[in-house]
Amino acid sequence: MGKLPASSPKDGEPRMYLGGDLLYVTGVNCYNLFVQCHESDNMNTDLMEKTVQVLSEEKVPIVRFSCSPYYSSQMHFYIDQKEKYLSNLSKLADLCDENHILLMPSIFWNSACIPEYFGEDLAAWGKTDSKTYAFMVSYTTEIVNVLKKHKCLAAWEFGNEFNLQADIASEGYPEISAAAISAAYEGFARTVRNLDDQGRIICSGNSVMRNAQWHRAKQGNWTNDSYDQYEEITGVFTPSPMNGMSEHIYEEPRVFSDKGSVNLTYQLMNAKNVAASLGKVYYIGEFTGPKTASGDSSMVKKHYIAQYAQKIQLSLIWNYAYDGDVEWSFKAGTEYGDMAFGLMSCFRLSRMALLPIALMHLVRMLRLGQREHSLRA
Repeated sequence: MGKLPASSPKDGEPRMYLGGDLLYVTGVNCYNLFVQCHESDNMNTDLMEKTVQVLSEEKVPIVRFSCSPYYSSQMHFYIDQKEKYLSNLSKLADLCDENHILLMPSIFWNSACIPEYFGEDLAAWGKTDSKTYAFMVSYTTEIVNVLKKHKCLAAWEFGNEFNLQADIASEGYPEISAAAISAAYEGFARTVRNLDDQGRIICSGNSVMRNAQWHRAKQGNWTNDSYDQYEEITGVFTPSPMNGMSEHIYEEPRVFSDKGSVNLTYQLMNAKNVAASLGKVYYIGEFTGPKTASGDSSMVKKHYIAQYAQKIQLSLIWNYAYDGDVEWSFKAGTEYGDMAFGLMSCFRLSRMALLPIALMHLVRMLRLGQREHSLRA
């Protein structure tokens, strides 16, 4: 295992590589993998260690997790107990090194946490002279310096779905513009790039762009964007030196003013084309919808088949939790958990030549409703 660099082959489409090979893999979100140390375990690591043990047993290859306090009221765990806080994070990386689990830390998950702690508004993210921005740089520096030496560290990600907070003040939400978020993203990415010279991808944690994301930013209305406007606004939310384009794909329809409503397959096709045009690698940072938490496995199966068909290199299902206590989560040893972990095993690909075989295996598995682990990268 190791870092995920991005590079462009002769066809110009950026790709993710692992150990020099093209990467095709799916993993999990495990939101509280790290933060459960301070949220549930009194700054201890027992729950974290148990979680890593399950991830290892289920042969999960990559995990996206929250790497900062969620609420401003939790900031004291970092501010007042920094040595222990960072030690816990280092221990997580040690465990994942030992168990060959790649990590994608998502830093600043909750957009409101840091500004609220410093008594600033959301727009402070884009102001280089704000306390929020200064803390963003200093905290990112601490986290990168702790994790960058670990072979398990795959990529760096900023926040969770900040794009959904943008340009909706007229609807009664706090004011933050696409431009302010872009400035924060750029500052984060430059900080990481200056500290980590290993070429790991640096990602936005964006959800799928709103159908009217461009129009909200430019005209303040809810008119559906065209494909070209979708590409333009995606570029705003993935500024250089960020080179990883995130989307979170659930069940809401993707609608374009010039293409109409598109199904999941065409949604992924359009997203990959936009990423290639922008010179970014595309990945799905979250997928499946609330129905899956109630035992409806048809949604996740549909997503996996679409990802195979569109050759999505990296996807992360929402969400594994050791105790199943995070919203819409699944646990190991349950019917849904067995299905999700089994499908991940099928998807573990490192070379594109295996894709047709794996797809046939996946379809067979879905038809039989079985959990199989025979296909390995």
